[in-house]
Amino acid sequence: MTEPTPPPDEPLPDQARARIRAELLEAAQRPPSRSWIIPAAVAAAVVLVIGLAAWAVQAGRTTGEGAGPAAGASSTPAVTVSASPSTGPSWSMSWDPTPTSTASTTTPAPTPTGAVQAGSGDCPQEAVNVLPDAELGASFRDGTSMLVAGDRFVLCDVRDGVTTVQQPLPLSPSEGVVTYRVSSSNGVRVAGGVVPQGAGSFDVTYTFPDGTTVQADTVQGDGRTWWRVVHRYAAQGNELDDPPIEVTVRYSGVERHYTLRWGLDTCAQANHGC
Repeated sequence: MTEPTPPPDEPLPDQARARIRAELLEAAQRPPSRSWIIPAAVAAAVVLVIGLAAWAVQAGRTTGEGAGPAAGASSTPAVTVSASPSTGPSWSMSWDPTPTSTASTTTPAPTPTGAVQAGSGDCPQEAVNVLPDAELGASFRDGTSMLVAGDRFVLCDVRDGVTTVQQPLPLSPSEGVVTYRVSSSNGVRVAGGVVPQGAGSFDVTYTFPDGTTVQADTVQGDGRTWWRVVHRYAAQGNELDDPPIEVTVRYSGVERHYTLRWGLDTCAQANHGC
């Protein structure tokens, strides 16, 4: 096989040589391109941030082994980047180990003071929530009074430092056990009411479990006649085991008997418990 023989060298024309010389001179005078600087700077910045973060974590482990940042504090270091157009990016890193806390304050509820005990006021004060606007209708002058408002009244009795106001009753009494119920306070039993209009020879007696029979006394007031019974009787044990209180009513030639049931007919007060 015969090897090819290259063609003989031929001299370049003068025009070609002039064109090549002009292109070389233009390329030599053109400033070098800097387009590679920005991508290179960004890549170097990323590598530097990663390296600094790893160094900070490693430094925290070696200087405070077993102890991390306080509760509530961020575990990532804060990195600040500032760029200068002439000198390039400069890097600084700071880490604030102080946690940010939001403490809540709770105002304690005010403690009530000056509480008024039931039964500690006088009759008008204790009756205001039982029969509003009630005014004195009659008084027995030994602790018992009758307060009237409209067509109703309440009995108020003050004994042993306790004021007892009974449930309101109508000024026109009905024939029934409700008219003769008693209130009970510190062993004192009290009953009272209005004598029916036109009743002749009105008489009421109470017989208590201790065998005592008490006759009602009367007083005039507010154009009416009022009756009242007071007796101190305290049960030795459970009063439910005692005989009941018996009431006998006589007027206008008629006699009636009522038996008071413990608890139901012996707790007529409205302003405090039995």
